Amino acid sequence: MQNPRELYRELGNLFYAIAAADKKIRPEERKTLHDEILFAWKHHENSTDRFGSDRAFLIEFEFETLEDDSVTAETAYQLFESYFQGHENEFDQASRVKIFNSARHIAECVRKINHDELNYLIRLKALLKL
Repeated sequence: MQNPRELYRELGNLFYAIAAADKKIRPEERKTLHDEILFAWKHHENSTDRFGSDRAFLIEFEFETLEDDSVTAETAYQLFESYFQGHENEFDQASRVKIFNSARHIAECVRKINHDELNYLIRLKALLKL
């Protein structure tokens, strides 16, 4: 099993890259990210931080940190890509599908998937071998 802290931080990078693909993060994308954490990631494993909060909320923290630092979507995506390539054997099929579905939900939440988001989803699908 992956180090949950590292995994969630890297998922924050990925989900930020999807939301920031068009250089504007919308409230709907933030809400979808939060919903994905609650419904898909909070129960992925049961680790908590030193304050007793579920570690899955590191996804949101990392996302907000990247936004505050004005990191580009491409940089954030490459961080996730490097992490995944270094830990590929730790991801089962169900985890890969869950990662892709969360990314797709974030991309779809504002009207429809735009060209920039679609490019990231295509790259992600190939990376995850789905």
